[in-house]
Order: sequence, then structure tokens, then C-alpha cells
Amino acid sequence: MSFAHSRRLRRVVAPALAAAAASVVVSAILPPAAAQAAAITGTITVSSPANAKVAALTNKQVVNLTVAGAAVPALSEDSVTQVGLGASPCDNITSYVVTSATTISIKTPATCPAGAADIVITFSNGDTLTKTGGITFVTPPAIEAVANKPLINDNSALLATANQSRRFGTGGGQVVRVKADPAFAFDPRSTSALAVTLNGKPGTNVKVYADASSSTPITTVAGAISALNGNSLTFTTGAGMTAGDPVLTITQDGVSKTFQVAALGGAGSVVAAPIVTGLSVDAGRANQTNLATVITGTNLPKVLADANDSSKWLIRFCSATATATAANAAGTSLTVTVPNNLAGDAAGLGASTYSGNCSVTVSDVVASQTSAITAGSHYAVLAE
Repeated sequence: MSFAHSRRLRRVVAPALAAAAASVVVSAILPPAAAQAAAITGTITVSSPANAKVAALTNKQVVNLTVAGAAVPALSEDSVTQVGLGASPCDNITSYVVTSATTISIKTPATCPAGAADIVITFSNGDTLTKTGGITFVTPPAIEAVANKPLINDNSALLATANQSRRFGTGGGQVVRVKADPAFAFDPRSTSALAVTLNGKPGTNVKVYADASSSTPITTVAGAISALNGNSLTFTTGAGMTAGDPVLTITQDGVSKTFQVAALGGAGSVVAAPIVTGLSVDAGRANQTNLATVITGTNLPKVLADANDSSKWLIRFCSATATATAANAAGTSLTVTVPNNLAGDAAGLGASTYSGNCSVTVSDVVASQTSAITAGSHYAVLAE
């Protein structure tokens, strides 16, 4: 090789070597490029609540999620950094517990508004697993302020609030009215699946009304449901309720809310009181003797001797005392002799009244409970 050729070679190789060396130095100094966050292919299932509906603006509701998919990382306290249930302010929930590699439980904050929401699980590397519209927040049932007696006996609905009655027999069969909050409406449409329980027993014959005291039920909504805000519902109580403070649960649109005595008032208003539902003979001639009638109902005396012991029980037609001749062990039937002094007597219809209706009541003297007046607890004295 000639000297001139060697010099030319050095001029070509030297810069290339220098560039390569510089590249090595730069590579050693610069960190590797960060991985880009990505959407993970997989599924999220709301395992509880089964209908994927929870109350809006209500905290500490538990939502259980199950994830699946080959690309979904195992869930752990380290791998999951946050869970979102919709847009802000519910897009960064940290009150969750990973319960297994595929399940996670979240407690809702009190800030999630009504409407459908996406479920988003964010992992520590920034990747996300999403279920679009996976959960729905529903405005929960709301009732009138406690001072306005939100839970009453329906028969007293037309009275002034101060005089409305709150006494609910454990035997059931009473019609009870619930008043809605002025900013909430009970929905009469079948699609709302409106349901009620009182002290753990489901109510039946649920009906909705346009206002707080109407006696005409409605089944449709003309326009926005908000037009019915402040309306009411009625239901018939179930048998076997536990005596004590009232506990009311209302379900509408798949979401339930339970109201305790602090919201309902009427402490101790669920009572094991006798209830008279009917008489086998509900009318007779004035002052007829030896006329028997069978009182039917619940929580009636079960022992004949007790039924005729005035320190334990009192059976009255108007204010006249009746004598029992038979009682069944279930406390649902009581045979009595109708008093023969109802006409023209102060204890009956009155000293100068010879025909009319007497209310029939049964009183548990020991428990200080007297049966309420019902449609079936009347006896007619006939003089004409």
C-alpha cells in the first residue's frame, strides 16, 4: 500500500470511528423510551349488584367486579392504581380492595351523579381495562322530612299532619301511605318495579298517587316524571312484622334505600296490636239476645278464660262489653255474644239512640293495645 493511499484511508476511517464512539456514549447516557399506555383487551363483569345499578350520590355502596381475558394482568394491590366509575369526580376512586387475581371490590363515594358510567381499571404501567356503560347510577328513593310524617296509616291521610296516625300492627293487612320528598317522585309505571317492605315484610298492592293525599291511583306518567315530585304511594302491610321501631325499604328502578326511625318518626309504632278484620254476623235487631258472631282478625286472645278476664282483654261493641264463648289457638278467631243493651243505652249507641253502627274493638290490656277501626269492625243495630 502506498503512503498516499494510507493517508486517505485514515481520513475516511477516523471520522466513522469517532461517530460510532459518540453514539455509544449517547446511548449509555439516555434512558430507554417509556412504554406507551395502552387499552387492554378483556372483560369486566359487575358481579354485584347483579343489575349493575347503584344509588347516585350515595357513599359506601359496594360494587364487586370480575375481570377476564388473556391480556388482562393479575389483579393485585401493586398492579392496580385506581378504578373509575364514570367521569370526574368518580374517575379516580382509591377506596377499593383487590380480593383475588380476578376480582376487586369498590366503595362508591358520595359524588357519583345519576346516569350510565364507564368502568375503568388503571394498572401501574398506565394500561387500562374498560367496560363502556358498565354501571348505572340511579337517583335513590327519597321521602318527606320526618316532621311531615312520611309514613302514616292511609286512613288518616286527609287529616292535618299533626293528627295523622302512625300505628302498624304486626299482623299486617293495613294500608300504609308513604309521602315522597318534594324533589322525588314515586314512579307508577310497571317498568320502575316499585316495591316496599316494612320491618322486613314485603308490602302488597303497591299503588302510586299524584299527590300526598289523593285516593285515585295513577299508572302512567304524562311528560317528565319530575312533574309528580312530592307524590305518594300506598301498600298493604305483610303479616309477621317484628314489633318495634319502623324500618322502611323502598325499591325503584333497581335501586333500594332503607329508612330508619330517625327518618320516619313513630318510634315503637309497629305493634303487636289486635286487628279486627270482620264479623260473621255484622247486623242484628235492637237488643236481640243470644246473638253470636265470630270476630276474625289477628293477635286476638288465644285462651277463652283470658278473653273474659278484664285484666287481660276487653271486647267491646261501642262501649258495651261482650262475652267470649270460643277462642282459637292461633289468635285469629273469637266467638262472642253480642251485648243486648246496645239500643237506648249510654254504653251502646246512646241513651236515646236506638239504631246505628257500633265499632267493635278488642283490647290487649296488658300490652295497652286496642284494635284500630277497620272497614270490617262494625256492627249495625237495626230498629226499623
